Amino acid sequence: MNNFPNGDEEISLIEFISKYQYLDVKDTKYFFSSQKYYKKRISNLVAKKYLKKANSHYLILDKLGIEFAGLFNFKYNKLNRNKKYLPRLLYISHLAAFYNKCNTVKFIPSFDMKEKQEFTITSRKFISVLEINGMEYLTYHITEEHDSKYIRLILYDIQKEKRFKNILILTNDENRIKTNDFTFGMNQVLIVKDTQENRERLKYLQSINWYNVIKEQYKRFNIYLSDYNFCEYTDYKNKYINTFYFFDTEKVNRIKYFLKENKDKNADIVCSSQLKERLEKELPTCNYFVIDLEQYIDKEPFYYD
Repeated sequence: MNNFPNGDEEISLIEFISKYQYLDVKDTKYFFSSQKYYKKRISNLVAKKYLKKANSHYLILDKLGIEFAGLFNFKYNKLNRNKKYLPRLLYISHLAAFYNKCNTVKFIPSFDMKEKQEFTITSRKFISVLEINGMEYLTYHITEEHDSKYIRLILYDIQKEKRFKNILILTNDENRIKTNDFTFGMNQVLIVKDTQENRERLKYLQSINWYNVIKEQYKRFNIYLSDYNFCEYTDYKNKYINTFYFFDTEKVNRIKYFLKENKDKNADIVCSSQLKERLEKELPTCNYFVIDLEQYIDKEPFYYD
């Protein structure tokens, strides 16, 4: 029995690698509640032949790990060594590991979406669906290494999307994303700089108490949820209010159209200080109200039936 994995956390780690094929050694920390001895536990799993290092950075299943996955009927994907496809697999694993124990985010990799599976490698470019407190975001990844052709393929991919109305673009180079290009008539298209801080913030995307934000910011006005498609709140007189937690190209486009058609009116934008600079480039005439939105986040998880 000493050769058996030690506890549920180690078993969960083996199950994850069985499904995702690879795991960055740095991401093993997301699987253990105690950070004190987990590196030693990984070394023990390697010594026991459950795991092995593909190189100095990544773990894969070893012989006993594959047998263990079969014994417990874990989802098992045979190791893909295609160098062209490898960066995609590694990124999917990296993101899935980050949200592995998150109560508010369910990570669904592209290869688990059966109705789309045949398109995953050849034509579809999405990497996953992030289900954040019950709201689904079809998720893409763009880096400085992706050429213009790849971005055009993503644009085409989103244009023909029928099921999902919320899109999330994770990128380490926001300048590659042109607002006008990434406007499709969707509900949301969120452009998010791919940092650890923003991944953490995504956990609470649906957890901001916007009612309290607006109530405190507009104490002297009677503000209501809006029936208009170009703003979220209004007094139905001259206040047209939009809220931003992340940059949303669809929302920006709707505000632009409203201002273009109503030159005697203006719009208010409530956002964080980090977002204001970028929004001002797109919407320079709007009235900006900078708020520390983190203090309005309810970090208790929501549960949906």
